[in-house]
Amino acid sequence: MNPRAGLVLAASLLLPAAAAAQAPGPEPAPQLDSQQSRATIEVDLRVGGRVEGVFGRLEGELERLPGGQLKVSVRLDAQGLVLDGPEWMARSMRSPKFLDVQAHPWIHFRSAPFEPALVEAGGVMAGELELREVRRPVRFEVDPESCDAPGYDCDIHVSGEVSRREFGMDAYRVWLKDEVGFDFRVRLRQPEPR
Repeated sequence: MNPRAGLVLAASLLLPAAAAAQAPGPEPAPQLDSQQSRATIEVDLRVGGRVEGVFGRLEGELERLPGGQLKVSVRLDAQGLVLDGPEWMARSMRSPKFLDVQAHPWIHFRSAPFEPALVEAGGVMAGELELREVRRPVRFEVDPESCDAPGYDCDIHVSGEVSRREFGMDAYRVWLKDEVGFDFRVRLRQPEPR
């Protein structure tokens, strides 16, 4: 093969790959701001009202999919849970019969793909909750926007309830109702430049 023909062949193979590497990908998604975001858990007592706990930390990622949809993955620090209630309740919720925070220090929520407009218009965010290594489908409610730039100027508010029995937490039925509420208040920050 003469040298010139070899160069033409090499160029024909390399140019499409180079063009693909330089083609703009999907716009990067905003990042969850762990410092400004928070999540709480709520349990109703059969007598005496509601007990709320704040998770030690909320971490997560927002992913922009090729078609423009988004997916979110959130981790809640169960070991850092601080309960606003009686000490016996704090011990019960952290115990192996409930959240079992020593064996399962993180609670995970992974959303199904959703349209970006959900954050502004509100509606249902479907996904999967992993709690005590049990995974169940869940549906949380996103509140409609309350400001011009949700996530930046105000919280993105997501909330919902799950059945604790479905996650193997069937103790304390005399004192606690089955429903466990989750409440997320999420803030965003701009993605790091590429």
